[in-house]
Amino acid sequence: MTVVLCGVGADTGNVRPVPRVDADGRFEYVPIPEKGATAETATYDSIPRRFGDGVLADLLEGVRPNSHGEWVTDAAAVGATPVHHDPNLDALTYGEHRPGYVARLRELDPGDVVAFYAGFPRPETECKHRHLFGYFTVAESPVVLDPELAHEDKAAILDAHPENAHARRFEGHGELYYHDPAFTDRPRPVVIVPGRDPGGLLDRAIPLSDRRRGPNYYMDERVVDVLAPASSTDNGTHLGGFKPAVECDVDPEAFVAFVEEES
Repeated sequence: MTVVLCGVGADTGNVRPVPRVDADGRFEYVPIPEKGATAETATYDSIPRRFGDGVLADLLEGVRPNSHGEWVTDAAAVGATPVHHDPNLDALTYGEHRPGYVARLRELDPGDVVAFYAGFPRPETECKHRHLFGYFTVAESPVVLDPELAHEDKAAILDAHPENAHARRFEGHGELYYHDPAFTDRPRPVVIVPGRDPGGLLDRAIPLSDRRRGPNYYMDERVVDVLAPASSTDNGTHLGGFKPAVECDVDPEAFVAFVEEES
């Protein structure tokens, strides 16, 4: 059995300011802004904050939907921006196109776990230390959609996962973004991972990293002892810079026990 840690969520490339974690571990999960046409109806103006009054848009000064180019800073436009709700930790579904992630996620079996981490500044530092903020149990074998797959077959597969953010892109755009040559010059597979309980968004974020070298963060050795990540460097288990997918050789029950104890 396997746990795969996936680095997701809003970061310096797409939102200002970056969401923070407070002294008690509380945080707001801010999805990244959607970068194109979508059937997603949730916007930063429609998602309520978990802690305090208001909506997620109240926390943001700007968004950059493509992680490059011009920032959107008009408050009304920021609020009206659809989110790329991936992972969706209410519906327990996740989709991914990054090759290193697809390679690990496609091998998961029912009962394995996908866990999600992001970089959150802490009260004592502006460093975006990595924190675990949610997870789910894999409900059934992930589905990989290759660029060569017939359009009607893609539609049939995605119809079975209507709350997945990539299904909503497909509905709104007429194709998966990363299968469309007009969108990318490197079409690539997309994996859909369906989830089940136990899982969901955590009430408190769990610190994963405890040190930084340059732009790179490394897993706390205490966490390493529990999660048993399969890869390491001379400096320890790397959590980005660019956030990698990290496969861990830990029993899902032990992982859930770790989450319950730490959060």
